Amino acid sequence: MTATADPARRTLPPLGPTRKLKLPKQAERTLANGLTVIAVRRPAVPLVELRLWVPFGRTHLARGAMLAQTVLSGTETHTATQIAAELQKVGGGLAAGVDPDRLMLSGAGLVSGLDRMLELLADVLTGATYPGDWVQTERDRLVDRIQVAQSQPAHLARTALLKRIYARHPYAVQTPEPDQVRAVRSPVLRRLHA
Repeated sequence: MTATADPARRTLPPLGPTRKLKLPKQAERTLANGLTVIAVRRPAVPLVELRLWVPFGRTHLARGAMLAQTVLSGTETHTATQIAAELQKVGGGLAAGVDPDRLMLSGAGLVSGLDRMLELLADVLTGATYPGDWVQTERDRLVDRIQVAQSQPAHLARTALLKRIYARHPYAVQTPEPDQVRAVRSPVLRRLHA
């Protein structure tokens, strides 16, 4: 075996020159209702991403988790299936999530479908209905996922670490208890949404 074949003796090539990072153009505007809109344009990519963050602190953890699970479950004008079908027609999708600070609604799709995606998002934000049967199904799924997570060493270690780091701060607990989730019903979610 020669010295050049020994991986421990190889030298790395020198780094190339540092190139200047070209940032995409962006625009920011705060609307009269307080919503701040930031748009970033990359014309070479025919896709659009949208993210809406709604401050959501000090909300009961189980209610917030259930709201994120069910906000796309239907509106006054569309069922969950119709929302999904309309988004598919324009090559898009929407999702919701929650953390201790905010409710996050996000979406991605083809640029040509942005108008329709925004219409559907507006419909969800202004007319979500939280149908009882859908809420019950999602509640059962969330309880099941929490119970499975509570049996996993990684989840238990993270839970202990968060309690150690944050003590009594809301960040200390990021997963609701199954019994708290079981208590959440549609009327509670409608009030929280409002």
